[in-house]
Amino acid sequence: MKFKYSKDYKPSAPKIKALIITAKQEKHELELIVDTGFSGGVLIPYSLYEKLGLTLLEVQDKYYGILPIGIPITLHTALTRVIIGDLVFKVHVHSHPLINKKLAGRELLNKMKILFNGPLEELEIIEER
Repeated sequence: MKFKYSKDYKPSAPKIKALIITAKQEKHELELIVDTGFSGGVLIPYSLYEKLGLTLLEVQDKYYGILPIGIPITLHTALTRVIIGDLVFKVHVHSHPLINKKLAGRELLNKMKILFNGPLEELEIIEER
């Protein structure tokens, strides 16, 4: 399955479309920017985190982030399923009231074989059967 890069960034950025399973077992579609510098699974804005009911799925372990200005923060973290095409993964979804990005990080990305085709501005997830 292939995804076109987002032109909202300079230079353009790889993105994927994913479904997050909510606390009510509903599917919510998200467009996530691929960020190999983010070690977590998925990062979303806190307003969306609350709307999806992920506060009901929070884990006891503490996870931390660092804001661009260097301030450490404690992240809200839930464990849920993320679906990309036919692939289903159990990953951590992180958030904080000061965060407004939607990112796919290494915890999720490392579960897939991915080809970044910069010249074509295309990301391909290679499904091995």
